[in-house]
Amino acid sequence: MTDIYLGPKRYVQRPGVLAEAGSQLEGYGRRPMILCDELVLSILRPLLEEPLQSLGLAPCFTLFGVECSLTEVARLTEIGRSEKVDFIVGTGGGKAIDTARAVAGRLDLPLVTIPTSAATCSAASTVSVIYENGIRTDTINGKAAELVLVDSAIVAAAPSRLLAAGMGDTLAKWYEGKPTYDQTPDPPPSLQAALALSTQVKETIFECGLAAKQDVDAGKNSPAAEKMIEANILMAGVIGGIGGRTFRVALAHALLYGLTILPQVHHYLHGEVVSYGLVVQACLERNEAELNRLISFFSQLGLPITLAELGIVDSENPRFREGLCLTCAKGSSAHNLTRAVDEKVLLQAILEVEERVGPMRR
Repeated sequence: MTDIYLGPKRYVQRPGVLAEAGSQLEGYGRRPMILCDELVLSILRPLLEEPLQSLGLAPCFTLFGVECSLTEVARLTEIGRSEKVDFIVGTGGGKAIDTARAVAGRLDLPLVTIPTSAATCSAASTVSVIYENGIRTDTINGKAAELVLVDSAIVAAAPSRLLAAGMGDTLAKWYEGKPTYDQTPDPPPSLQAALALSTQVKETIFECGLAAKQDVDAGKNSPAAEKMIEANILMAGVIGGIGGRTFRVALAHALLYGLTILPQVHHYLHGEVVSYGLVVQACLERNEAELNRLISFFSQLGLPITLAELGIVDSENPRFREGLCLTCAKGSSAHNLTRAVDEKVLLQAILEVEERVGPMRR
């Protein structure tokens, strides 16, 4: 059986597009719930409120809490009902947009996403990652966006750390998807397309990623930056969509979710921890060429490639070892690799990365 989703119904990316927010959003209803954290609210409310009101819309700006949890989804769902909203607008980063998607699903309302960073593909994805107290508990399928509205001038003005993290997370589409592809006999056209797209996007990131980060650091929204924004948001979402459950995650994301039991890891972005996991995965797979390529590229982008760069200073810490056990638990995506993985094998790969990279960092 083929069960795939291609992506959002419409994707618009260009500098200044939020000046058209009223005309872009008016077809979805009259009373949008616009979900933002405090920082994003300070950026978007001045841009959205008047244009929407001028067209007769009555936006309900609502503050997003700390994480995408079932409690937060339930709270916002009740607000949506009481405010009689008729569509949901998820803004900002991955957790807020994941939450908006879950709320739109519960209320059975249209979803529009307005990402203000390119750190994840959440705006163009159909899944919501659920957390409780910073620890991932579930990943649920949700509602696709009717529209993804990307003002690339705003996204490029965000800290370059966010763009770099998104590159790591987007590269994971190939590095984590290919092992499952290689184990699939007679892969269907959708899986072949996911591999082809992820390969193309991978090379685009290696070709343009460093220049894009440098341009963003210099305050420029350049062609390279536009490419990376599109790659991190749209293409990563589409690859995940057409790849479905088969072409999705492996060791890198499993390690991210395992390490969330460590409080210090919560200070790092999703894509930063995934990037570290990709280095460990390449080491574990004995893929020397890709390992060297990732170490060099991530070093230039400032992405973490050692435990210390994730705030982990003691590999003997029982809590850290517990995280490795969670990473390798039965049913974990860590087992999507072609090589068997357990805590011992994983720890060995981590320590090998430390031996290889450590001298470079001193």
